[in-house]
Amino acid sequence: MTAIDQGLQDIVQWLDMLTNNAKRNARDRYSDWAYHHIGEILKNYGRVFHPESALPVENPGPSRRCFHNSFEAAFAFDHLTYVEGFASAFFPAEHAWCTDASGALYETTWNTPGTAYLGIPFKWDVVNQVNEANQFVGGGFVLGSPLMIEWMQRGFDESLLVDIGEPLSAAMNA
Repeated sequence: MTAIDQGLQDIVQWLDMLTNNAKRNARDRYSDWAYHHIGEILKNYGRVFHPESALPVENPGPSRRCFHNSFEAAFAFDHLTYVEGFASAFFPAEHAWCTDASGALYETTWNTPGTAYLGIPFKWDVVNQVNEANQFVGGGFVLGSPLMIEWMQRGFDESLLVDIGEPLSAAMNA
């Protein structure tokens, strides 16, 4: 098993655990919701980005500021798309990075790319809307915004993502 295969498997197992816990805790209270955790959304709509395709970013931002660093990079460079999800280095962690039209990964925070990346590449309008609203309910940026609660209740709007990266189902079956 390659490092990306193991890293991706670790992310999926982590998301499954978080999702199962959320479903157990919310099964009665939110029984009519489309999703109970962002892990379900990521597994359905997330894209895999390969660390071996990582390209350098000029002046990567400070550690522990991946959402901000990636937002700033996507704002500064028109060819970059903001991606948010989970990455695996030593363990799966909420993370943000950028990609370009070819699907190349731009790690805006970590000095060394992680072993696997699973995230949703968002259209700039969505990222900017979340930034301007400046309201957060969770740990992420877009996935920690009130939009996430709306998606969990009603379902994810696929028109908000950029068609870049490899669908999870294809990566897991490769």
